[in-house]
Amino acid sequence: MNAHVPLSPSMESLLAEYASGHLGHGMSVLMASFLTLSPSARRQVETFETLNGVMLDDVDAVDMSNNALDAMLMRLDDSEACETQPCNISGNNDLPTPLRAVLDGPIEDARWRFAYPGVKQMSLRIGDDGEQVKLLKIKPGKSAPRHTHKGIEATLVLRGAFRDGNRLYERGQLALADQHIQHRPRAEAGEDCICLAVNDGALRFTDNFGRVARDFFA
Repeated sequence: MNAHVPLSPSMESLLAEYASGHLGHGMSVLMASFLTLSPSARRQVETFETLNGVMLDDVDAVDMSNNALDAMLMRLDDSEACETQPCNISGNNDLPTPLRAVLDGPIEDARWRFAYPGVKQMSLRIGDDGEQVKLLKIKPGKSAPRHTHKGIEATLVLRGAFRDGNRLYERGQLALADQHIQHRPRAEAGEDCICLAVNDGALRFTDNFGRVARDFFA
């Protein structure tokens, strides 16, 4: 199933899409992780779910497949499994449960790969078609090259903080960007900034090589 996300990003539209089950797997994991860290977002989703329930009451009943109940029970079993073994990995205890459920081990021991000067990344192969799901680790004071997007980018702060323009994003906060936004997020001082990022389109870098080279040797 292809990821289904709104054409321009807004917190409310993504929460509504999540509540109705229309997001791709990667974005769903990110939004579920966000809900774990944000009580206000959870309340919004509960409101959307209530509205969805009211609308379902007005829909004519349809026949279900013979294995619908078995499929639902299997999904419940999978959800219970996510609350046990994968989520108790030592070193990941401060991470949201939906994210821990898809990790193979402590992120400290993971094979982070070079992305840009001062930035490492780890790809998570959980996205639907068109989704790119990554963990990013940005050194204090470092930033990604200035870029824009061909789709939507959602970035959830898990540890540390980063500044994007005049706005500071800290643990549990979600940053959204699209093709109308050109930005250069920079990690705050003090500790590495670790984020979960999901893109449904390629990045387009707008920094020149000289700017990137200065960051590499700084």
